[in-house]
Amino acid sequence: MQESQSKDLRSFFGTLVAHGNPRAHSQLGRSILQPASNLDTGLNAVGVALQLTKDAGDAAKEVPYVKAVAGIIAQIIKIKEEIRANKERCGDIIDLVQMKSTTILQSLDKVYEAKGAQGFEDLKADLEAYSGFLQAVLQNELEPFRKQPRWSSYINREKNAGSLYRLERELEEFNHRFSLKRLVEISVALIPTAPAQARVIPQALPPSPKLVIGREPVVDSVIHVTLSSSEPRVVILGQGGIGKTTIATAVLHDSRIISAYPTIYFVCSELTPTIELLETHIADTLSIPQGGRGTDLLSQIVDRIRQDPHPVLLCIDNLETVWEIEAEQPRVDNFLEILSGMGNKLALVVTMRGTQAPNTSFSWDSTILSGLSRDDSVVMYENLSSKSADASAHELLLQLSGSPLAIKLFSRMVQEGDMPSQLLSSWNEHGTKALEVGGTHRLSSLERSIHLSVFSPRLNDTARLVLGLIALMPDGLSTSGTWFTGFESVLPDEIVLRSTLRALRRTALLDQLGEPSRWQMLPPIRQFCLQLVDSASSSVTSLVELYITTVRAHNDYSSATSLALIPPEMANIRGLLLFGSNLQHCPDFIGKASARYVGWAYWQDIDESSFLSSFLRLPIPSDEQAAIHQTLGMLHCHWNRLGAATESLTRGLELYDECQDRLGKAKAHGSIGNLHMRRCHFDEAKVSFTRALELYTEVPDRVGEANIHRSIGDLHMRRGQLDEAGTSFNCALERYSEVHNRLGEANALKSIGNLHMRRDRLDEAGISFDRALELYGEIQDRLGEANTHRSIGHLYMRRGDLGQAKSYFTRALGRYSEVMDQEGIADCTLRLGQISFHQQELEAAETAISQALGMWESICDDRGIAKTHVAMGELHLKRRHLDEAEASLTRALDIYTTKVKSPHNEALTNRSIGELHILRGQFKDSERVFRRALALDVATGDRLGQAHSYICLGSMFLKQENLEVAESSYVDAFRLFLEIENYQVIYCLLDLGKVWVRQGKIDECYAEDAVLLRALCDVTNPNKELKLLNTSEM
Repeated sequence: MQESQSKDLRSFFGTLVAHGNPRAHSQLGRSILQPASNLDTGLNAVGVALQLTKDAGDAAKEVPYVKAVAGIIAQIIKIKEEIRANKERCGDIIDLVQMKSTTILQSLDKVYEAKGAQGFEDLKADLEAYSGFLQAVLQNELEPFRKQPRWSSYINREKNAGSLYRLERELEEFNHRFSLKRLVEISVALIPTAPAQARVIPQALPPSPKLVIGREPVVDSVIHVTLSSSEPRVVILGQGGIGKTTIATAVLHDSRIISAYPTIYFVCSELTPTIELLETHIADTLSIPQGGRGTDLLSQIVDRIRQDPHPVLLCIDNLETVWEIEAEQPRVDNFLEILSGMGNKLALVVTMRGTQAPNTSFSWDSTILSGLSRDDSVVMYENLSSKSADASAHELLLQLSGSPLAIKLFSRMVQEGDMPSQLLSSWNEHGTKALEVGGTHRLSSLERSIHLSVFSPRLNDTARLVLGLIALMPDGLSTSGTWFTGFESVLPDEIVLRSTLRALRRTALLDQLGEPSRWQMLPPIRQFCLQLVDSASSSVTSLVELYITTVRAHNDYSSATSLALIPPEMANIRGLLLFGSNLQHCPDFIGKASARYVGWAYWQDIDESSFLSSFLRLPIPSDEQAAIHQTLGMLHCHWNRLGAATESLTRGLELYDECQDRLGKAKAHGSIGNLHMRRCHFDEAKVSFTRALELYTEVPDRVGEANIHRSIGDLHMRRGQLDEAGTSFNCALERYSEVHNRLGEANALKSIGNLHMRRDRLDEAGISFDRALELYGEIQDRLGEANTHRSIGHLYMRRGDLGQAKSYFTRALGRYSEVMDQEGIADCTLRLGQISFHQQELEAAETAISQALGMWESICDDRGIAKTHVAMGELHLKRRHLDEAEASLTRALDIYTTKVKSPHNEALTNRSIGELHILRGQFKDSERVFRRALALDVATGDRLGQAHSYICLGSMFLKQENLEVAESSYVDAFRLFLEIENYQVIYCLLDLGKVWVRQGKIDECYAEDAVLLRALCDVTNPNKELKLLNTSEM
């Protein structure tokens, strides 16, 4: 009976292989069972399934349980062709069924080559159990999945994916039980029946690696340890595909090692899940005859090594295969202890997936491999693909994090004709599935390689749950504090988080990286682990809700607690909000949380408007939609998209009005007021601010009131109403102080400092700036510090102290660089260029101004671009390069009139263009643009701008000797400077003095003394008109 069944099984396998490998048809008569590699190929060939049952049925009629296995596999694969939703993932699972079936089916060959082998009945029972298992898979998992209507498959896509993952885990567990329970018995049963004369052909070393890039120091280190240690015990550790075997084989082929160890053995334990199989494999490698092997094979291995006249080096590759099985681990450790007992006779080199060395009493010299450097990754790619790395290749290599296996797969696919851009796109869409070169071996697929680690026997489902949750966090899990505690709270009670994290680190899936440290995984591992996430899991939902609740609770950008909590977690907040937006049931308050997150991003000068807009597609309440529109309006206004800002803010106000949210309406009116300010629509701005202040007072909201008072102060400043501006700024400061809002206090003090600057009260300005700087430092607001350093730089420029001004602009530049504020970096670069301009260092000025222009252009900031063109135009004027000056100033004017629409800056640019016309002697054109500038200043209520325009007109008329009109222009400027208490009144007097000297009204000795000139002026008359006193009246 046994002999008959054996014959039928062998026939069955022959048929199976023949279908998988067309070349096997002609070999079937000479070799019934093909080598394992052909079996693997056969079992995974596309066409094998559809005909498998029919062709194998006749060959296996006497072995019904084998027929059942074959038939069920065929049915499963047929279903693969019919599945639409989750098609790719289901295909992978079914391929795994085929692949794991290979291991079981291959083992049968050993039984039927051994005469008198025992255990056939047990094997039969195992196959029947396997048949039952697959039948259950078919009925309970795949058949219901196949029968779902398309609409149901779509709705239940996450549930379906979870079922497929459960199938995967069950399949792994079944195969593992089979391997442990039966393969050992098969192997042991073969020993006494083998022919006595049988000899095992010694296994040669693997070939020396052709390419070892970036690993030379590691190879040299392992060689040094091996040669310098009296009893070398070396373990090479690291994640899958990191190059452990490459390092080991490079070491074995080194001439220094060969000289020291004439006898070298290499044992790959990848397919040896038990210590008995490992010992058998080592005995085969050492050429111990099968007929002479007894029950104590390890003693024979030790004897064989001791009998060798030379020192022996034994390298065991992939030892984790057997060591990580819990039941086998102590036996492996004991096995290693016995080998180590041979002292310096044996050098032991072991490679293991993970970061944990075996638990032996002797110590190991451990080498834990990390990924290749960015440069080495590029070198490896270009060597293997024979292509230069383009931008897409560089981007994908960055994602691959220096994994040699991933780089090899990527390179081979490019060599086969795939474009790097296509592979990058596939990676972004499919993750680790994108990199594979066919076949079932772990080195042929990045997905399969990572799978081995993630589904290691050392890890259970709870560890994979933690791994999947951390994969949702791009920056990983903080190792302590609020976020770590919160993460613990979303896990099932039975999970001990710290122990689980240590287990994940031991398998090289996680590591503590960065400062402060975080539990993080490399991008390829994260891509794979995202597939483990069951979006219906309560832990997943709780994690998303944790982040929503936390970010909503922290809206004070000055709070030390908020600053310590939110900015370091921004990437994770973003990732989890985005994940939450794709859940079947949208989490509560996700709209408001996303708006709050974007507010924090705005505080860091990061434009997240596109991200926030995506949340408007969700079915969220009106108040959350309003919050999103409100925040979008703020962003659009900041980034100079004024049309989009108007649309968003108007819609936000409508939604707040619908849900009768007074606080929301107050915020919307305040933002609309700021938008009017940007457009120089000052009357409309005042209306909006007044309405916002009324609503904040009704609510009440003291911080909101303070913010509006500060905005109104800015409005008064723009209009030259300095007394009113001071009153508003002081109101804002008082309210911020009442509620202990230090960020608000700092901002108000900085505004008061700017007011003092405007009034030429430089000492008072310095005091305000110093106090603001102190507060910004207390709350660790680097952006606020940068802004204040910049203001102090302007203060020193006003004092004519260019050295101190340069020092403060440089400090501001450093702070802006810390917070990656590109706008601030560009502006400080421009200011430093202007200092060089005033110091007559024109080459340095041009370099800095050009750099600033490039920065503004890189962030598409039209306002900055225009401002820098004006600075460049003034530089050209200084050099008398009038054509170049005209081109720069015209470009700036075009931006101010068509894109930015800033009447204030349009007037400023017109004044510079007027100076250009004066240099060309084009006085009519000059007067025309000066008058245009004056009209713009009057329209916007900018009295400081009006004064400057009158100064320009006076200077032009003076050059034409039109003294009466020149005097009138200077007098108008003097009056305005006096009204707004501006320091430039002194320079205006000096210009007037020149006119009066030419008119003969005063002696020349008075013309260059501002104090004497001021004494000659009487403005005490009722009309506040400037009256020149006679020197005798003084």
